[in-house]
Amino acid sequence: MIKVIGGKYRSRNLLTPEEGTLPSKNMVRGAMISALGPSIVGAHCLDLFAGSGALGIEALSRGASFCHFVDVNRKAAEIVRKNLETLKETNASVASVSYEAFLSSYHEKPFDVVFLDPPYAMKSSYQEAVDLLLEKGLLQKDGAILLEYEGEIEIDTSRFGFVRDYRYGKTKVKLLRNIV
Repeated sequence: MIKVIGGKYRSRNLLTPEEGTLPSKNMVRGAMISALGPSIVGAHCLDLFAGSGALGIEALSRGASFCHFVDVNRKAAEIVRKNLETLKETNASVASVSYEAFLSSYHEKPFDVVFLDPPYAMKSSYQEAVDLLLEKGLLQKDGAILLEYEGEIEIDTSRFGFVRDYRYGKTKVKLLRNIV
């Protein structure tokens, strides 16, 4: 189990899938939300590769208005549903589909914040997901994408007006802002 670190759900326990996912460390999760500053309040979010849903739940806890949780692993999606039910959080949706299927079929409001934390072995999915988000117009004009990873990833950041890198031990976070 992990705990929510801030906001209205602070110190509440979250279930985590038994296998196949590695939840973001508390320090990293807190830093990712803090990097967004006050823009998290009222934000429409996407937690892609959701795992336990900890990133999106942390965003909701700190004032995000809605979060879509996506994980191809059905057990992980069920854990997210249980975590949301325990918190009595209704401003969320959970989909157990691939990130490509979700992004290709999504036609609602573009996202203000996207959390992108795929399994570290899926290095190509970082760029593929960013490309799909931009090609489909799924990121608000001033929206942000937060990528969590270890090692090195190749990401084309030329389409973003603001890029910042953070490091927390082996874990790295890249913040991309869609500032034109």
